[in-house]
Amino acid sequence: MLSICDHHPVRFSRIVPVVIAALVVLTSCSDDARPAPTPVLIAFDDGWGQVFVADVDGSGLRQITPTLGDDTDMRYANFPALSPSGEQLAYTRGGTVIELVDLKSGKSKTIRDGGYQPVFSPDGSVIAFTSNGSIHVMNSDGSDVRVIAQNDGASEPAFSPDGSRVIFNVAGYLVEAPTTGGESKVVLRDQFWNADPAYSPDGSTLVFSSNRGGNNGSEIYSMPTTGGEIRQLTDTYAIHPVFTPDGSRIIYTRATTETGELVTDIAIPSRAELGSMNPDGSDEKRLTPRSITAQWPSVGGGQ
Repeated sequence: MLSICDHHPVRFSRIVPVVIAALVVLTSCSDDARPAPTPVLIAFDDGWGQVFVADVDGSGLRQITPTLGDDTDMRYANFPALSPSGEQLAYTRGGTVIELVDLKSGKSKTIRDGGYQPVFSPDGSVIAFTSNGSIHVMNSDGSDVRVIAQNDGASEPAFSPDGSRVIFNVAGYLVEAPTTGGESKVVLRDQFWNADPAYSPDGSTLVFSSNRGGNNGSEIYSMPTTGGEIRQLTDTYAIHPVFTPDGSRIIYTRATTETGELVTDIAIPSRAELGSMNPDGSDEKRLTPRSITAQWPSVGGGQ
């Protein structure tokens, strides 16, 4: 059957039935024309006050915040967090201000004066952040700020896949609190330092960094969210794991020497770069170019 989508000519002798048919086909074309998903992006800071964004494969690298001369500049940027849509970027400016950037227009605004380490909820409507050793949440426009976990030294918040809970680090053990407030519960506490918690998109797995490997540094580990065996994913120094939106890869910070060798002992002079691996720890590869340092990844987009 001919479709108006194919731009075929119409004979005048059949104009009435063809127009009726065309209306039906136009409706079908409109129903099928869903918006293309946004590209999956990664954001990171370079440890020197600049934030970058790139495609999830490391291509398309671009700098988002100004180049700085030193870390005393109040424009110093770190702790980037992409929105789930990949259209907005929150980051910490000057150590205590949370800034929000529209990546399409480049427009930026302050949404919170007094906080750092922002992270978006799975639906993008809420941001969790650290302030004064406690975990707070607020609407993504900066309104309705409230404390959900009053802890001494809490940091590194991350949402559960359904957005109902926030997991974070308190003095080396992992704690979870409801986003609506309420009693916190310990998820992992042992003799090791555990940090950087992040859930898989399907909620089945928790990844985190830990010094349980016996080296002078941390590696990345995973465990079922219901509890069970802890599995080591990296053999060398690695922190800040996050899943891609489809759960197929883990993006993380890892340490290398100036010549590119992976580092086990943190006492060895090293630099930071982003790595990518399968959820089981296989297929480790470098993601960012050697020309810049890279740390604290965030992933968004693909919706």
